[in-house]
Amino acid sequence: MGYHRNNWRQVAGKAAPFIPGGRELMAAVDVVQGISDTVGRSQLQYVRGGRPLVDLPWQPPGPPPNLQRAEAVGRQAWDILFASEQQYSARSLLDQVGNLLMPLPPTELDLVVRRFGTQGLERWDQLTHVEDEHGESAYDGWRQQELFNWLLRTVSPYGAMLIGTGMTCSQPNDDPGCDCGDHGWVLPEGPFAKVDGAYVTENWQWVSGATEALSWQDMYQGCFGDCWLLTSMQAVLQANPQHAPRHFRQEANGTITVTFYDEGRPDPVTVVPDLPYGHGRLWCATGHTVDARYAETWPSYFEKAAAQSYGNYVDIAHGGPPSEALAMLTGRESQKLDVSSPWLIQEIADRKSRGQALVATTVAAPNAGPGDAVEIAGGRLIGNHAYFVKDVDPAGGRMSVGNPWGDQATRKQWECWLTLQEVGSYLVQIDAVDTW
Repeated sequence: MGYHRNNWRQVAGKAAPFIPGGRELMAAVDVVQGISDTVGRSQLQYVRGGRPLVDLPWQPPGPPPNLQRAEAVGRQAWDILFASEQQYSARSLLDQVGNLLMPLPPTELDLVVRRFGTQGLERWDQLTHVEDEHGESAYDGWRQQELFNWLLRTVSPYGAMLIGTGMTCSQPNDDPGCDCGDHGWVLPEGPFAKVDGAYVTENWQWVSGATEALSWQDMYQGCFGDCWLLTSMQAVLQANPQHAPRHFRQEANGTITVTFYDEGRPDPVTVVPDLPYGHGRLWCATGHTVDARYAETWPSYFEKAAAQSYGNYVDIAHGGPPSEALAMLTGRESQKLDVSSPWLIQEIADRKSRGQALVATTVAAPNAGPGDAVEIAGGRLIGNHAYFVKDVDPAGGRMSVGNPWGDQATRKQWECWLTLQEVGSYLVQIDAVDTW
């Protein structure tokens, strides 16, 4: 088990040796805590090699369902889905199904989705990829994601999970590169977001807590190599705390919608609330802990939505330029700073005062292979890694970078102050973008 905020047990354990009877009391707590951990973990909705399908409480909007209408429309839509795409074009079949189902209230659409099951949903998903004589799919990426978003926001939690299972392109795939057989998907119990005060890490470091519900402080990179993406979000949230509330939305049925930008145009992506899981922990980005019962999950869903936008988790784990991530988050083109400029520190201070987000990339470590986390700068930095520019000290001629590994990294690596000379030695690029 990792830790979670306000971890009283760790603090109490630290103080136990100095309190009469403290060791015996904590030993008793360990027994109870061990039982609690085992029971709590066994109750998680976790499916190895698959996705969870669980009926959860749901208060649907709109009128109660008309069962006869839902049955009739569902049967008609089913027949259209399984009509020949050679005789009728796939686009025509998809449009007919959409015209039938779009007017239905949420309760009736949910009944139709349940009636379809994985067989009908797989066929629906398949039709969107059928190519015409020009080699073009029936739906382009925008239209396809629009279909998934509409369905996932409208149906019940069970219906959304069914869509995530049957319409495989509606969710990103995860290939952990591990043959242990202990990887799958879980419905976490942890909160979407949380605000609290200071807390103690598992390394006994006292850390100031988030002051916003979705804060740059709530970021732990996890097992995917997408520092370029996660730390760009940290930079944007530090520069503009109002960015997240305007671009993250938890829907009434538990699905999550994250709005990105594609060439300046809003590009919303809705995802099912299950997350990759393995080895007894969340495998993805989280807030402060990897325990699925306590972890803040907004970083997880941000990462999942980005993986869906790119295709799958592998595509974002291969890395990318922070400039691309900043454009996706803000809809604006970033600007590159001259890291050799003698006035760089003053320029960074000016840009931060104007609400710009800045992301720095370190030089590659000598003899480091792809994906290797090799220390540079005397262990204070990681080579070929992305950091957000956390603070600046113009008078002292230095700047601070923050690590998306969060407070689970050592204090030495979590935050690093660099002089102007060190910036020129260890940073290869700094990107800046307006966030307001």
